[in-house]
Amino acid sequence: MNPEESLRTKRSASAGDDAIGTSTKVASVAAAIGGWALGMYAGFNLLVPLLATAIIWFLGKKLFSKPKQLILPPFCVQGGHLVWFVVGMTMTREVANANMIDILWLLIGLTWLWLKPGKVALCVLSVYQLLALPYDLLQLSHAELGSVANKALLVHVVWRCLALFYMGRLYYRMSKPMQVKDPKRS
Repeated sequence: MNPEESLRTKRSASAGDDAIGTSTKVASVAAAIGGWALGMYAGFNLLVPLLATAIIWFLGKKLFSKPKQLILPPFCVQGGHLVWFVVGMTMTREVANANMIDILWLLIGLTWLWLKPGKVALCVLSVYQLLALPYDLLQLSHAELGSVANKALLVHVVWRCLALFYMGRLYYRMSKPMQVKDPKRS
């Protein structure tokens, strides 16, 4: 291979890296703008699940063993959602309401995911989110724009979508064969 071909090959390889970096930067900026817009619109409705998710993330980083760190993103998002349900139920002082189904399903699913991480626990939580998401979308479509219900439902929908995204990503990672690093190449 002559030097010109070698340079062209190196340029082509680095272009792929730049493209990945650029798309990641664009996605990060879009996510930041979207998060800011959601925060401006939803206000306090975003505070409880966001703080709960962040606290669970921080505690999970400290308490989860190294192999369980992989389950942290879906665990934290759904744990933050669970805390929001519990806080809402506590504030309204309605113990026996429809949210009890959400609380129990999340509690069982997250406990299962924590104690025995695997595809079955992910599927149980995914089924819950996939059943609840259309209902929340229907309720969101009927809520008056700008109302407290509309803002809260929007946050529910966003949290459910985040949970599904992170569970899908984790399911994909669990499906890939484990790659063993060659100690000679390290």
